[in-house]
Amino acid sequence: SPRPPAPPAKSDGASKLVALVKLEGDIRQQKSAVALAHHAVNDARALAGFRQGWFFRLNRRNRFVLEAVSDVPSVDLNAPLVLAVTRMMNGLAVTKGAQGVALGGLPGQQFPHGHGFVVPLLDRRGKAFAALLLAREGAWTEADQSIAKRISETYAHALCAMTPPGLLRRPAVPHWIMVTALAAAAALAFLPVPMTALAPFEVVAFEPAIITAPMDGVITRVTAEANRSVQAGEVLFTLDDTRQKAELAIATQKVLVAESRLATARNGAFNNADLKRSLATAEKELQLAQAEQSYAQSLLSRGQVRAPRDGLLIYSAKSEWIGKPVRTGERVMEIADPTRVAYRLDLAVQDAIVLGESPLVWLFMDADPLHPRAAQISSMSYHAREVPGGALAYAIMARPADQREAARIGLRGTAQLSGEKVALGFYLLRRPIAALRQYFGR
Repeated sequence: SPRPPAPPAKSDGASKLVALVKLEGDIRQQKSAVALAHHAVNDARALAGFRQGWFFRLNRRNRFVLEAVSDVPSVDLNAPLVLAVTRMMNGLAVTKGAQGVALGGLPGQQFPHGHGFVVPLLDRRGKAFAALLLAREGAWTEADQSIAKRISETYAHALCAMTPPGLLRRPAVPHWIMVTALAAAAALAFLPVPMTALAPFEVVAFEPAIITAPMDGVITRVTAEANRSVQAGEVLFTLDDTRQKAELAIATQKVLVAESRLATARNGAFNNADLKRSLATAEKELQLAQAEQSYAQSLLSRGQVRAPRDGLLIYSAKSEWIGKPVRTGERVMEIADPTRVAYRLDLAVQDAIVLGESPLVWLFMDADPLHPRAAQISSMSYHAREVPGGALAYAIMARPADQREAARIGLRGTAQLSGEKVALGFYLLRRPIAALRQYFGR
């Protein structure tokens, strides 16, 4: 039997039609405008027949801005080739219609390839909002231009479908607004404003009674509770008195021995010349023994530390002090008047400013930041000291401007200090200027 005829081979036109249908299907699968731009300059290359594609978007000043280039994940807008091609694109009249512009005979100038074809992307009102620049070595025939226009229409339709009409063009600030803003910024740079600085602060007692260790020893018991009112004469804590009791017993025995020696010298002084001569020495030894006994008695009485006045007792915790050895004069507690407080500020060295004639600070409590309080600076340290964290800071003490607004001791917050007036430009650039001065002043 005769063989069936072989199926006819697909023509070149049918192959391009199949590729076009597949490409349009791929375009519908893109998720964003950025993905569409990169798809246009990379995946449409085989069908449209170009070597390199450039995707430009118009901004609101009617200027083209490059968004994607073939085989490049990101674009450097300051590259010489990009600047040259963008300048050429802004000189072409491709924004008013759907007709493309063929370019040729420009090797080595704008294109890395010899011939180019520019086709605009139009919105629903027929206005261009983007453009594709397709470059290759050979000239663009009418058939190739028709395919490129068809592809651009598909990309334009997809971009309009996923982008609101007001966002099709890239946002751009008008030139007159930029000039006005720069002029206003230059004028504001000379506006005088007070120099300010921020510093953390803590509410502390004003002139508290400091309770220190009266002698070397170990704290065996803390009687008074922290953060409560105490009365004058109340026992606060007790030191171990074992050594003091032993010294008092030894001193008492020395007094008895000295009294016995003095009595013996007095009874025999009438008959014995040697005892008469030692009478004065015995009296001095008794006085010395009695002085040692009085001193030992006073040390024993110091074992119980009492409150010198009424007030609020402030210290860390009982567990931190019981069993802890202390030195004479070591600070243990303090008794404060809750109605008389002060604010201790730690102003960092890099934030130090020249304060005005009436240094007033505003205090923003962490517990109540919406209601600032005013305070008057009373003193400031001449030298910076190390604060927790290893930084250097100046210690500043301030008193409430209104004594009726006494805050609870221990509260913290941020204080704002105001100094002399300076230009706004210097105020904003103070830190960079200081860093540059330190860098170049090495």
